[in-house]
Amino acid sequence: MMTYEKIRQGCKEYHQSYKYYDGTYASYTKDKDQTKWDNPESLDYDEVKRLVRFLNQWGTMMPSNDETIRRLLNNLTIAMPRLNKLRNKTLLDVNFDETTMQMIEECFNAIAGSAIRRDGVEVTLYVGTSKMLHAAINPHLFVMWDNMIQVRYGLLGTGSTYAHIFLPKMQEIANRAVNEVINQENLPCADAIQSFTDCCEKKNSLAKIIDEYNFTSLPPKTNG
Repeated sequence: MMTYEKIRQGCKEYHQSYKYYDGTYASYTKDKDQTKWDNPESLDYDEVKRLVRFLNQWGTMMPSNDETIRRLLNNLTIAMPRLNKLRNKTLLDVNFDETTMQMIEECFNAIAGSAIRRDGVEVTLYVGTSKMLHAAINPHLFVMWDNMIQVRYGLLGTGSTYAHIFLPKMQEIANRAVNEVINQENLPCADAIQSFTDCCEKKNSLAKIIDEYNFTSLPPKTNG
């Protein structure tokens, strides 16, 4: 089976099996104030609290106390001006050169190191940060991951791995799938992307579709 067929199949399974995630994702996407994410100086406590609520609906188990939200707001405000340089980029057209990957890594680590505490122990938000980057900042570029996806790709859950290995790998998969559609359906690139996303459930961004495929369809990583 070709890559684009596997991805479409994975999306179908995802939307049949995980309707709760569909609903919370759609609700957050609809309710968030995008102008505040586009203009970091206007990002405020309530908008970050809305983001934390969404993260916890997706199992992040992040404390929603005042200290955590204010620390996260501070770290996001610092990282956002740099990340917003990529807000018009997509997974297909971004250039993952060393400068871009290093910038993503540094911003990722700044957000992930928001020093939240669970049961008195500091926790780094390596999974939650990928969800923030996708849902709040650029759903067309940043692909989410979780611990299971990290293991299946044989990766460590770090900012360096996310920026230098995971995202370029997701771009490779997306390019392969779209090129297959171009060849199979005899379409120009833009039409092939449209055809590909239209055939997937909910017609989400390509970056979200890749996440749905990763979540449902990847075989477990084995040694040897």
